[in-house]
Amino acid sequence: MRVGLFTESYDPIINGVSTSVKTLAAELSARRHTPVIVAPRYAGFADDGDGGAPVLRVPSLRTVFAPTYPIVLPPLGPPPASLRGARFDVVHTQQPFGLGMHGRRCARGLGVPLVSTNHTLYNEYTHYVPLLPTRTKQAVVSAVMRRYYNGCDAVVVPSRAAGEILEAMGVRAPLLRVVPTGVPEAPAVVPAAVEQARRTFALPPGAPVLLYVGRLAREKNLEFLVDAFARLCTLRAHEGDRRPVLLLVGSGPYAAACRQRVRQAGIEPFVRFAGFLKRTQLAPIYAASTLFVFASTTETQGVVLSEAQSFGLPCVVVRGGGAAEFVRDGTDALVTPADQEAFCSAILALLADGERRRAMSAAALLSPLHPTPGEMARRMLDIYEEAREIRRTNLAS
Repeated sequence: MRVGLFTESYDPIINGVSTSVKTLAAELSARRHTPVIVAPRYAGFADDGDGGAPVLRVPSLRTVFAPTYPIVLPPLGPPPASLRGARFDVVHTQQPFGLGMHGRRCARGLGVPLVSTNHTLYNEYTHYVPLLPTRTKQAVVSAVMRRYYNGCDAVVVPSRAAGEILEAMGVRAPLLRVVPTGVPEAPAVVPAAVEQARRTFALPPGAPVLLYVGRLAREKNLEFLVDAFARLCTLRAHEGDRRPVLLLVGSGPYAAACRQRVRQAGIEPFVRFAGFLKRTQLAPIYAASTLFVFASTTETQGVVLSEAQSFGLPCVVVRGGGAAEFVRDGTDALVTPADQEAFCSAILALLADGERRRAMSAAALLSPLHPTPGEMARRMLDIYEEAREIRRTNLAS
């Protein structure tokens, strides 16, 4: 089967969407299918061929309000010239805008199924679009999503919560299926690599490490996380150098504001900004950490939670969105309301109870909630076949 994977997010951008696409492409290739990734062109970037599939780049333009997410050219109208003549058995888009629109035109022109994965709660990201009132932007986004997904043969979501949001929005696609992003088994990490990670980020011996991995962006609820950690530092002030350290791994538009908030809270000695790191660099950091802390309520899945648990990290998670579906409250994680006192109390409870942490760590390693990449691909192939049958039925009627 020749599958066109249309995505606005791909190398050099590394996020949950690009990770999901790359994982799926590699697994489809391993099963002797032919995935072709269609993604925006980035000035000065050349594909190195390690993505498991050929990449077809289309012209794009960067904007000042979202420089890391270029607009495909042309944004409307016929597909770019580089797409003309492309042949697919299934078109699988990852966004309902830009390349998603071109993917829809491509699928309809070829008479093949259109499958789309909704990775993002776009109504939570309208602050990136300037000028218009928030309510207006959210209404427009909802209307575009509803129209797009209702024109698909199948819609895929990574969590039940994401599916419920689409249904509440009025999405009534013939198929709506839940397929989380597959997470590979964590690689073995030698003690020397863990020690090197602790030295690199100046993590004091014996100090618990609270890890966050993800974009430094407003929608990730980092104000809550920093303020909660400041509260925690006050409660643990008597411990001196053994106070917990907050390690933030990632980059994004909120980085400068996040640093400023840390300074204003007076907790700079206990916060580390690691910046952007490749996935291959994360293993020793996960292994060096004590807990994974996650406050975002806008996730459709939160792949980093699954990755953290694959390293045996207990998680403390704020309830909301789809993230909490991938942990088991009281078994391998503690899930709290969006309340700083409750969040701090959960962290303190785990830091004070090593036996409970170890039990949660063991449970995290055995969690049944995280499908493997192979399971993800098998479920997606089943959906492709169902969508092809729907398309055949529609053409015959």
